[in-house]
Amino acid sequence: MEKTILITGGAGFIGSHVVRLFINKYTNYHIVNFDALAYAENLENLRDIEHKENYTFIKGNMNQSDSVKDVFNQFKVDGVINLAADIHVDRSISDPDCFIQTNISGTANLLNIARKSWKDNFQEKIFVSNIN
Repeated sequence: MEKTILITGGAGFIGSHVVRLFINKYTNYHIVNFDALAYAENLENLRDIEHKENYTFIKGNMNQSDSVKDVFNQFKVDGVINLAADIHVDRSISDPDCFIQTNISGTANLLNIARKSWKDNFQEKIFVSNIN
């Protein structure tokens, strides 16, 4: 494979469409879908591509540094599209700490691991993130 792209939150509504687009359009790229499979995600959205040679799904949480580091080490990630987020407004009111953990702390953890993994080549890498 030419490059490896890590897509977090790839089992969610937007994420599953992005994963499918990359799997089908960039067949020479390896797409790693890293998702916690919390309340709104569904792997059924990706049944049509789960058998593809350039696709890997890993269940994991961005706040678990060891899991994220393992992905970077195992797959030699070249770019990140971060679509993992807690998005339900009603839940953000009833449990704001959960949203802080995922949307802020998880993203910061992912970014720091990417920066350390890429070291001097950080400016040549791609990191795209969505935070609500």
